[in-house]
Order: sequence, then C-alpha cells, then structure tokens
Amino acid sequence: MKTITTLVLLGILILLCADISFAQVKYSQFNYPDAMGGSFGPTGVRGAEGRDVYVTGAVHPTPPPTPTPACFVSSHGLLYKGNLNGNGSWTVLDYPSSSGTAVTGTVLYGPDTLPPSNVRLVGSYTICEESGTRNHGLLYEGPPDGSGTWQTIDFPLSAATPSPSPGEQVLNTIAHSNMGGLVVGNFDTNLATGRAFVYDVDANSWVELVKPMAASITAYGIWYNGGTSYTIAGGYADVNFPGIDQHGYLVHWDSTTQTASDWTNYDFDNRHISVAVSHFDGITTDNNGGFCLTGDWVSTIPPDSGAFFAHVRRQPHRAFGDARWTEIAYPSSPGLMVDTTSGNTVFENNVLGIYTANGDPTFYGYVATVRARR
Repeated sequence: MKTITTLVLLGILILLCADISFAQVKYSQFNYPDAMGGSFGPTGVRGAEGRDVYVTGAVHPTPPPTPTPACFVSSHGLLYKGNLNGNGSWTVLDYPSSSGTAVTGTVLYGPDTLPPSNVRLVGSYTICEESGTRNHGLLYEGPPDGSGTWQTIDFPLSAATPSPSPGEQVLNTIAHSNMGGLVVGNFDTNLATGRAFVYDVDANSWVELVKPMAASITAYGIWYNGGTSYTIAGGYADVNFPGIDQHGYLVHWDSTTQTASDWTNYDFDNRHISVAVSHFDGITTDNNGGFCLTGDWVSTIPPDSGAFFAHVRRQPHRAFGDARWTEIAYPSSPGLMVDTTSGNTVFENNVLGIYTANGDPTFYGYVATVRARR
C-alpha cells in the first residue's frame, strides 16, 4: 500500500508539473550605480547593436526629511545601453519642464530603435501644478542623449469605446511599450479605470483596446511580427469578477484594420483555480514563431506571489500554444532576506525586474537568465 500511495502521489505531482519548465536560472543584480540609496527598477528592454540592449527604467530618490517639499522630484527616467551585466552607459532622461510647468516625476518604458542610431521611448510624467498625482503619457524620439523631441500623448476620449459619458474626463495615461510604430498602454477616467489603448505614432491615431467580457484590461507589452501583424500582452479582469487583473492574455493586432483577434488567456502554472492573479508585463520573440514572456502571479492556496518566465510555442493549428512556466524568485543570501520579486520585462531568455528585501521598501533591479527550457 505504501508503494501504491507513493506512485499515486508521484503521478499527481507529474500532472501538476507537466507544464512547468524545470530550468536552471542564474540571477545577478542590475542596478543604476548612482541611485545613492534610492530605488531603481528596469521597465523595458529591446535589442540594440550587436549584443547590446537598451533598457528603460526609473530611479526614485530617497525622500527628503518631512515635511516633504510640494514639488519634490519623485522619479527620474533612465536609459541604459550596453550588455546585461549593467556595465554600459546610463543616461538620465526627464520630460522637460517648461514655463509654468514643473515636472516632478518621469518613468520611461518600452524602448525601440529608430534607424540609423536613434531611439523611441514611451512612459509617463507628473507635474507639480496639478492636484493629486495625474500621469501624462509621453513619447520621445531622437538620440539616446535626450536631445530629441518630447511630446505628451494623453488618450483622447473621442477615441473611447463606447462613446464617453457626460462629464467623463481622462485622469491618467501611461504608455507601457512601443514597437514597429505602435504604442500600447493604459488610461483611466473619472468614471472607469483599467482601460487600454493602441496608438499609431505616424498616423497619430488612437484606438481603445476592448476585450469582450472583460471588466478591465491592461496592455503592457507589444511585439512587431512584420507587415501589419503585432502581438499584445497584458492582463484582464472577468466581467463577473471586477477588480484586479485575474488572467494574462495574448492577442493579435492588425494595424491596417485596427482590430484584435485570437484572444487567448493564461494562468500561471496553468492553475485556473488556485491562482487568483496572472499578468503579462513583457513580451519578446523566441525566434521560432513563439513568444517569451514575464510577469507576476498571486495564488490563494497557500497565499503566495512572485514572478515568472513563460514560453509560448508556435503551434501550426492554433494562434497561440500553451505556456510553459519557470518561477522567478531572486534568491536570499546571508544578510539578504528577499521579500518580493517581480518580473517587469524580458529579452530572449532574460527576465529583468525588481526585488525587495529585509522588510525595506527600497527596491532593486536584477536579471534572471533562464538557462534551459523544454
């Protein structure tokens, strides 16, 4: 009986782990060297020349002693160029202040290259003159030194689906990622939060990304497949259970027809019941027709959370294949008790994100290289 019980338990374990990648993961720190005790987090990555990459992010300075000045700068945008050991060049890029407008925070996301040697960056910024914290979307185009053109890209309610209600106003726009001339991100209004958009830079046209039977949705990553084909990644909440995003998703987008197709949802570890939240934060090709992704998850049995690397293979008769998962957790060490780990962006088999430790809210950047997948 003992042998039979053991075999049954082993069989259950194999079934539960059938779609988990038993991969080796190598972790290393990836931090802005001039953070001076503040928090730093990488937010986006794209390939540059050769094996170099562009990485966007933000550094959050240590707050000054109370009372905090009204126009204290809470974050600076950062652009990194080099390899993933963090020893490349770092540039502080802040949305420029102007007469009567003092920028108090800049966060950069989703870099993309523009030939011959320029970049396109997206993100958000805040200003001192507005009550509360309102995020404005931003778009930068030009040399990596920040001497190019900055512009505000706030979602226009005229592009909303359905048409806006009387008195509705856009409160926040955050551009999360860009590639191949399209930008994806999120916006909130005073009447509805958790709405997503697709912005065509050259055409200066906006479309709200609406998922059927979803109460809210995010659009955090975009990959350009060629021609008019793109793939968008993010998360959504079921219409029957509004609130935080419960499922990750992939969807195809056609830039000519401005339509989405092949909506496919994903739950971490393929656990549809015990995982309460799954969210894709970044997407990249696997160079074989499939995708590599990262993001965050929260479980209910037992209460737990963390980051992941996911591989979605190309399938001949399906838009998207099943996901195979690798859990990402920055390791504790003597003197370092890691509290949380998040997966923010992905380049090939490399996840970039942040971790906190020792009960301190300060967060730090890391790279996790997934050595093998099956």
